[in-house]
Amino acid sequence: MMTRPQSTILASLIGKLPRGFALGKRGGVLDALLDSIAKVLVQAEADAEKLMDEIDPRTANALLPDFERVLGPDPCGRDLGNQTIEQRQRRAHQRWIAKGGASIPYFVKMAASLGHTIEIEEFWPSNAGVLLAGQPLIAEGEQFTWRVKLQLISEWIFRAGVNTAGQPLGGFEISDIECELRRLKPAHTQLVFSYVEN
Repeated sequence: MMTRPQSTILASLIGKLPRGFALGKRGGVLDALLDSIAKVLVQAEADAEKLMDEIDPRTANALLPDFERVLGPDPCGRDLGNQTIEQRQRRAHQRWIAKGGASIPYFVKMAASLGHTIEIEEFWPSNAGVLLAGQPLIAEGEQFTWRVKLQLISEWIFRAGVNTAGQPLGGFEISDIECELRRLKPAHTQLVFSYVEN
């Protein structure tokens, strides 16, 4: 939808007037009144066009707080005030369209919708006659564990002469996707996260 120019709207309004001697004269008070109405209609059409972006959380700005209110508090307890508009839009969209699922493609797609690339690895118990040389030995019960590989965001390492006693020897930033995956994983499963460097 594109906003029509004021002249087009004015011509349309004039075209809807009844024909005849009483309203046939152009450029008078009636045309000035219709021109004012056309100006308001141009603004109304422009506002309606802007509203088209507000129906989808990915592009909403004015209505983003309403989407977030309807969706309820962030299930992972994140402070929305510390997030960019783009992060809030992605999260609102992901929650708005979420249908649920328990498959690897579902979790990979869900992570991608939040801007993360992950790989999921499942484990199966080792069985005699099936296990080959060099394969890892996996205990019974490990079939309920799955490993998520994701990119390391940032890390820091203690450096002598730079850091001081009492500071951690190192660490890394945990991805916010961990909470989402833990929250949505099947209840009987365990998650292990493996961060890999870029």
